Amino acid sequence: MVDNPRDNNPGPEPKGLLALPAELREQIYELLVVKPRKCTITMLSNHDCFASEVSASQPAISYVCHQLRHETLATFYSNNIFLAEVSDRTDLETALRWLSAIGELNVSRLRHLALCGWTRVPFGHMMVRRWVRVVLDLKEGTIEMEDSETLPDRSQLMVAIRNMKESFGAMIAAREGRRFELESLTGLMSGYHSMCEAYKAA
Repeated sequence: MVDNPRDNNPGPEPKGLLALPAELREQIYELLVVKPRKCTITMLSNHDCFASEVSASQPAISYVCHQLRHETLATFYSNNIFLAEVSDRTDLETALRWLSAIGELNVSRLRHLALCGWTRVPFGHMMVRRWVRVVLDLKEGTIEMEDSETLPDRSQLMVAIRNMKESFGAMIAAREGRRFELESLTGLMSGYHSMCEAYKAA
């Protein structure tokens, strides 16, 4: 049997950006799609309200071709902080719709997830509203809380957040390296929403 010459044709050689070594392409992708560390990518539509927030829309370069889409979205979702404001039920539902829309593959690529919302904390003899934001590292199993030094260490909220840290660390250990999927992140966001609701009403 004579081989068909077309069967041995590897196709046209890649040109331009795709002709570069993978390591160099990755460095270029990071310059194009990774935001400064002080910047968060919000799942809400009102991203223009704050200078530190940008839209969670997928970068334009990801629409050029299949290979660029695969490679740039891996960098985009793995290296940015994605913000979900979840104290309000409507905002929580918006964030959950965004998660569902990006698909399971991209959900599994997420590394840093910021959850924030309004709560009430004791201040002397009064209760004051506080904006509480935590950043979850979905790989390492750690939670960082912003401005925690301004909250009473023994407040119910701080106790709840310490419990959340312990539960989250145990969850990561139990997953044994498996990435998060839509159902798990939906549970995390809904749980944080419930905590905010509980202390807003306290």
